[in-house]
Amino acid sequence: MMLASNVNNNNNLLSSSSSSSSVLVPSALGLLSMISDPSPMVRSAALKRLLTCVDTQWHEVAEALPDLESLSEDTTETNEDRQYAAAIASRVYFHLEEPVHALRLACSSNSKATWASRRGDAYTDALVRAAIQLYVQLRCGGEETAVAASIDMNQLEQVVDVMLERCYADKEYTHALGIALESHHPVKLQHVLQKCFSATTPPDIRLATLQYSLHACVHLVTSKAFRLQALEVIAEEYSKIMWVSTTNNNTTADWSTYCQIQQLLNRPQVVATIMDTLLTSNNQEYDEIMAYQLGFDLVQTGDMGFVNRVASHLTTISNNNNDKMNKILKGGFLGELALNFLHKQSDTDPLIMEHLKKALDEKGGRNSVLHNCAVVCHSYMNAGTTNDAFLRDHLDWMKKASNWAKFSATASLGVIHASHTTEAMALLEPYLPPSPEENPVNPAGGYAEGGSLYALGLIHGSNAACDSNKRKEACDYLRNHLRRSHANEVISHGAALGVGLTAAGSQDMEIVNELKELLYTDSAVAGEAAGIALGLVLVGSGYSNNADAATDSIGELVQELKHYSRDTQHEKIIRGIAMGLALMAYGQEEQADATLEEMRSDRDPILRYGATYGLALAYCGTGSNKAIRILLHTAVSDVSDDVRMAAVIGLAFVLFRTPERVPQLVKLLLESFNPHVRYASCIAVGIAMAGTGDAESISLLEPMLEDMTDYVRQGALLGTSMVYMQQSDVCNGRKIKVFREKMSNMLRDKHQSTLTKMGAILGTGVLDAGGRNCSLDFGERCGFTRMNTAVGLVLWLQHWHWFPMMHMLSLALTPTFSIALNKDFKYPKNFEIRCNSKPSLFAYPKRLEEKKEEKKKRVETVALSTTAKEKARLARRRAKEESSGVETSGSMEVDQTTEDKKESMEMEAEPEEPVVMKKKREAEPLSFTLKNPCRITKSQIDFCTIDSNQRYRPIRSPKPMGGVILVTDASPGEEEDLGVVKAPYMEDEAEPPEPFEWAPYGHPEYVDPVAATAHDKTD
Repeated sequence: MMLASNVNNNNNLLSSSSSSSSVLVPSALGLLSMISDPSPMVRSAALKRLLTCVDTQWHEVAEALPDLESLSEDTTETNEDRQYAAAIASRVYFHLEEPVHALRLACSSNSKATWASRRGDAYTDALVRAAIQLYVQLRCGGEETAVAASIDMNQLEQVVDVMLERCYADKEYTHALGIALESHHPVKLQHVLQKCFSATTPPDIRLATLQYSLHACVHLVTSKAFRLQALEVIAEEYSKIMWVSTTNNNTTADWSTYCQIQQLLNRPQVVATIMDTLLTSNNQEYDEIMAYQLGFDLVQTGDMGFVNRVASHLTTISNNNNDKMNKILKGGFLGELALNFLHKQSDTDPLIMEHLKKALDEKGGRNSVLHNCAVVCHSYMNAGTTNDAFLRDHLDWMKKASNWAKFSATASLGVIHASHTTEAMALLEPYLPPSPEENPVNPAGGYAEGGSLYALGLIHGSNAACDSNKRKEACDYLRNHLRRSHANEVISHGAALGVGLTAAGSQDMEIVNELKELLYTDSAVAGEAAGIALGLVLVGSGYSNNADAATDSIGELVQELKHYSRDTQHEKIIRGIAMGLALMAYGQEEQADATLEEMRSDRDPILRYGATYGLALAYCGTGSNKAIRILLHTAVSDVSDDVRMAAVIGLAFVLFRTPERVPQLVKLLLESFNPHVRYASCIAVGIAMAGTGDAESISLLEPMLEDMTDYVRQGALLGTSMVYMQQSDVCNGRKIKVFREKMSNMLRDKHQSTLTKMGAILGTGVLDAGGRNCSLDFGERCGFTRMNTAVGLVLWLQHWHWFPMMHMLSLALTPTFSIALNKDFKYPKNFEIRCNSKPSLFAYPKRLEEKKEEKKKRVETVALSTTAKEKARLARRRAKEESSGVETSGSMEVDQTTEDKKESMEMEAEPEEPVVMKKKREAEPLSFTLKNPCRITKSQIDFCTIDSNQRYRPIRSPKPMGGVILVTDASPGEEEDLGVVKAPYMEDEAEPPEPFEWAPYGHPEYVDPVAATAHDKTD
């Protein structure tokens, strides 16, 4: 029997079917019967023939799959026949859509995987996809199935290598990077980058590949351990490019990205060396400004621990050679810029608080909860603006606060004056407690004193960019009160929170020991604050024990805290410890899994509550599927309502880089029977979509405003307020105006509960936070997660249990401003940013107008025409009768009748209004210009551009827009219009008088001040 076959060698078995031009076989049943023939030659011929027709007759061949697989494994058969059988079975599995089984048999039929190099074949593409997916799964430690175990890892790697070579040939380096990053293979990643950075690769492809590798490594790689390995590879390859650029004096070197990589690797000494090099460079004008820009970029990330380590390694600072760099990194200059902007550009509407106060006073009785919320609302609206005029004008209203409400009201000053470190002690002097060395602490009272210590911590801790020296002074002052105020739990509470805020992230073990002493006094209120403060001091430190002695002591502390939480009977102390442990997990990812898993399995729901928030902070911004699965499972399975609530809210923290996923995830949870889950869903949507004005999110929250449970309505009000932050009146079809009116009307509605009104009051403050110049920013602009925002929101959410935690929102509020500075740190007033949208889209909301009482106008009476004719007729008749001297009674009756008729005919007529011609409405421009400095909201960033041809040009590409932009002057010889950043108390001072010469009385040039004043008035 002569059978045609195009198979020439064993390496072409898998391609012979598609390349064969054999005659179509109507049925494969005859050939299938031949594979069980006792003759080896017949079986071999049948297998060769089947391979040519399997793609058309696979449905018949599928019935013989067990026989084909047994043939492929039969050692008595020839090697060629076994490979034919495996190749046929592989193609059948391909048509059955079982690519993994097809890959298994393909690998057994061709050990060198040369089939992977073929293109344009659906079968080959399916096997390649399966091979890469299985390779990634096995490399990343995924679950190994029986099928996967039967495939040799070396063969999979051969397939991957073939695909990488194909990517190199096509210049598709990003595809090759994707394979290397997904498979967690640093060696292949380095090989891809080396291939990309070869001399034959165009520069634009090199830059695009490098940017993609960094973005994918930071945002897509879920394993922290591999991410650090990958960053080291990227940093090594990037350093070669930067060295070449420096050698050639190339001003296009991307120092900003290079420093970002080194910061992600926690290498402060490398960053300091770069900045020192730039400050002492030969190209002084350009490199010095670039060094300052790098300094501002570092501070804007919010990681002040790293910034301080960089400053300690800078030789230009240690040798006092550069005061400007010291001002940026340690002097709190960025905090001064934010404070100056919030103070000058504040658009807070004073009538909102007036109407709010009036609505609360109309109730007759005083509600301490709503009064406290109104004070907090005022602090939100004026956060960081230093504008406390309303409190000063209504001191009697403020004095209504008593006990813990007085503590909270005093602490609100810290929110209003956040970052105003230069005047902090002077502002709080009337409330601060006397020195504990001279005056023993009174066990009773101390609410205003404790609140003032808390306020001092908020002033220095709200903005990570504050002056480090001022912060240390405040921390030492608070520690003094902390050590000596154990007798008064209120003062201890305020001092502990203040110390935690001023020493946040310092990992100072002396402060930790002082807080432990307060914790072990077993005072419920003071112990809760001590537990939270411990977490703030050790935020992001983790739980693992390494060789480092400091880490060992932290590990021992964690065990101590867990044991003490099981010994104490105070729930407040347990909650403080749980939240402290949660803060320590910030940014640790899988390194915190063991401790958090232990806490999640604890019988105490409060520890499970802390573990849930710890998981959200550990994976904050990573988008980890593992963390999301755990949180969703907890949200529907835990028996504690508080734990379920924390799990739902935690989704917003994990997914803040892809916020649009949060409304989709919680859509069904908003319909849950559990009101705590519904409340948490509203808050999660608000946190994730804050400042976006997203219509879909609003449509999800709108029905919850009418929920049957009062605190669910509170959550819906707060969530909607967050979404509407910094939105104009035209947002979402002008629904924002309806929402503002709804919150205002709720305060006067006697049917609304206190919790709902509480949400309306706090929502009013959140909506206009920071003079309408602040938003909740997790760090999308700078690429790093803002620790202050994540920590501040987690602590703010604890107001559910303890109202003074409301002030922690101050940590999360981020000014959304942009300011361009020259090398002397003065801002050019002529620098412009073009916004390519209608001005109304990002305008400030319209302020309320005070209603004026309408005075009643006098209405003139108008006589009818018949009345006028009757008057004229009577006048003629009287004249005729007087001339004749006759006066009859009839005439008197006629006169009387006429007068009555006259009165009945008169009518009132409204005055005619003058006709006003309406002006034709002008078309709104499609773009507008923003002056320096300016507000740029989160939604506005994508619309803003900078003209590169204007006089002042950014030192580097200002993407994303916002923050501090260092500029160069293209016309240095021309006159400049520059502004200087001043502290708020200096902004309010009157201008000095113009120069003049004084002459005494009796001198010929003496000017009488009284006469001069009268002359000025006459003019």
